[in-house]
Amino acid sequence: MTAINYSEPLIFDIAKSSFVDGPGIRTTVFFKGCPLCCPWCHNPESQSYIQETMHSPERCIQCGNCKQAKPCFTRARQVVGKTYSPEQLARIVLQDLTYFKTSGGGVTFSGGEAMGFARYLVKVIPFLKERDIHIAVQTCGYFDFDHFAQDLLSCTDIVYFDFKIMDDADHQRILGRSNRRILENFTRLLDLGIPLVPRIPLIPHYIANKKNLASIAGFFLAHGIRQCEFLYYHPGGREKLIRLKREPCRRLPERAMPMDENKAWIAYFKGKMNNG
Repeated sequence: MTAINYSEPLIFDIAKSSFVDGPGIRTTVFFKGCPLCCPWCHNPESQSYIQETMHSPERCIQCGNCKQAKPCFTRARQVVGKTYSPEQLARIVLQDLTYFKTSGGGVTFSGGEAMGFARYLVKVIPFLKERDIHIAVQTCGYFDFDHFAQDLLSCTDIVYFDFKIMDDADHQRILGRSNRRILENFTRLLDLGIPLVPRIPLIPHYIANKKNLASIAGFFLAHGIRQCEFLYYHPGGREKLIRLKREPCRRLPERAMPMDENKAWIAYFKGKMNNG
């Protein structure tokens, strides 16, 4: 795989005071660009490596600023993706140092695919480690392992690793890439002993089906994995695709699964884990 390296990659969001992206209170940095093309992605603006414009016509007041290349102060047109120097990004996240220290939190790098920008992260994280900040990375698993091992292994405290479609042909057909690199990267991370949290997004039909969940359970059992996290689907990405003026590449689930359905799939998965 040819790595995509930007000296200052695009970042589309810096979410402060997060409680869902790792332990404690966290600041989550979302990189723009991902090697996979998950049709259900909640943040489709994260998939492309280039800037895009998000349109919200209901906010437009016909001021004409856009025609004169001026900023849109009603946010009817938003440019998605901004560059930060490593020093700039570090300064922004260090504004919440007190929250990190008092809550046991830290910084989470997400995306898109944060691991695709290891050469940039290695310039940011030292500023954070000087203050003993906990570092988490969320990944789809498709990244250059050698770059991670060389640049980020020693300064990453935990990795959240997504598991989606286990059949390689289906994975390549639906997500655009083979899953061989993903599964290989996971086993290599296990061998290195880095703290790992496998996560399964319960996407109706695509991931939440008996064959696929049984296959994930079998893979976990074969590698001594006994715990994982589940992510629930909600269709917020559909509205964002409209605002990006993009069509979904595949038919998307139109609704979130009711909680009892999510619980039923989790029970099915745990049954496979317990019974082999």
